[in-house]
Amino acid sequence: MPILFLFGLSVVLAFISFATFRTGQLLQVWKPDVNLLLLPWENVGRVALIGICFGLGWISGRTPAELGWVSPDPLKDAGIGVALGLAIVLVLLFPELLVKRYRPQWHSDVVLQSIRPRSRRQWPLVMLALVLVALLEELIFRSLLLGGLAPYVNVLFFAIAASILFGLLHLPQGIWGVIAVIIVSLIFSGVFLWQLSLLLVVIAHWTVNVGQLALAQWLDVRETG
Repeated sequence: MPILFLFGLSVVLAFISFATFRTGQLLQVWKPDVNLLLLPWENVGRVALIGICFGLGWISGRTPAELGWVSPDPLKDAGIGVALGLAIVLVLLFPELLVKRYRPQWHSDVVLQSIRPRSRRQWPLVMLALVLVALLEELIFRSLLLGGLAPYVNVLFFAIAASILFGLLHLPQGIWGVIAVIIVSLIFSGVFLWQLSLLLVVIAHWTVNVGQLALAQWLDVRETG
């Protein structure tokens, strides 16, 4: 295993883990007056991390196809990704509504509220920023962790462990937040190992995020209307 690849991946993973968990904690006591997804320095940082991840993939010793960077049929992968993302949003909607109604202490939507578009003009910008979010997270947790380490670990066990880790990073969002993230992460990991397509899981991830925002706004309008 290339030592530089393992070291670099560990540093990036540690940074993303700390940033995700700490942001969730801060948002429990701090309400930002701007949309966090639209902060310029945040997006510059995401672009830089995406570049680092591609660099790590290049020195990993794995081929682009093994990392999921090659898509023989992009239109098919895009279609499956959108369909999968929409299915996940709809399947998880009902249990989420039940949790909000009967166990509100299990769920916190402060992270979602911090990135919701505050006007119609913000929607295209937020949707574009979510592309960077989805690409960065899928590069780390699917392409590099699963594709990059596949020759050296039990990839199925590693997929489960990585999904649990990613879920626990969302502990400030409540028990339901952890469970939902673990479920979605396991689905994405399974689909990635099945199709070896980064494009598919990035589009599915992006669709889930956009779908969550759209549903949250629709529900708020319905409740206040």
